[in-house]
Amino acid sequence: MNRSMKKGYVLIALAALLFGFQGVLSRYLLNFGIPPLALAFLKTLFGAIFIFILMFLFGIKEKRIQKQDILSFAWYGIIGVGLFSYFIFAAIERTNVTTAITLMYTSGAFTIVLAAFFLKEKITRNKVVSVLITFVGTVLVVVGYNISQLVIDPLGILFGLLIGLTYGFYNVNSKRYAQKYNTWVANFYSVMFAVIFLGIVQNPVEILLGGMVPATAWKYILLLSFLTYGVAYTLFIQGFKTVEAGRGIIVANIEPVVSLLLARVFFKETMSLWQGIGFLLIFLAILLATRKEETTLFEEKLEAKKQLG
Repeated sequence: MNRSMKKGYVLIALAALLFGFQGVLSRYLLNFGIPPLALAFLKTLFGAIFIFILMFLFGIKEKRIQKQDILSFAWYGIIGVGLFSYFIFAAIERTNVTTAITLMYTSGAFTIVLAAFFLKEKITRNKVVSVLITFVGTVLVVVGYNISQLVIDPLGILFGLLIGLTYGFYNVNSKRYAQKYNTWVANFYSVMFAVIFLGIVQNPVEILLGGMVPATAWKYILLLSFLTYGVAYTLFIQGFKTVEAGRGIIVANIEPVVSLLLARVFFKETMSLWQGIGFLLIFLAILLATRKEETTLFEEKLEAKKQLG
């Protein structure tokens, strides 16, 4: 593993640490009774503003994208940022944080498949095994031994799976545009298109001026927007410059570990032995995912058939 790749993994891990605050802050905000679509709009709106300000502070000169990429960036932002944000809040509202976070980590499987299709990345044995280990580890970390913590609501489960799909879509496009554009520029346009989309499907004036958001909730919205879009997403995209999407998403799976630790601090939640085992499985999956492989599963099976033949 070269130095630039190591740096990429570190940046993705740092982004995941910050993403860990999403569950805690989202729980606080939903307790104010703010609708999920409104929260998604506000989160992306202030995220775009923060990124725009930071672009000037860091002296980013080239702030435009090429005309032929506008439509692709629109889909990148609408699906990977706008719908992803909405599905997180909607899944938590219909189920709970535990169920939503668990289902979000189906994103590893979605990312590997989408990366193979769009980026021509190899589907290797280590990636597949890492995704399976990660999902088991995530279930143990989030749920522990008590499966009854999961809320089985059909629409909520669908929203949770859509979190995984849209997150996977975001990862693949982050890798794609990280090679072509400055990190801040890619982040800004993806979030900006999400703001436009979410502003069309609802009334922004009513959200901002209609008393929908209590005064005490604004600080949590601003903090969530800054930590996720202003910092975490920027680190995430920068990390994908040197790391495969299929491997990077597995490293990002330290997020539920962080979420649980934060929940223990802020909500006095206890930690069980099973959750400790889940921690170890997630870190094992990360170590496995970062090992270099030369052959795909298809190539391995083909070679095995040749030896048998």
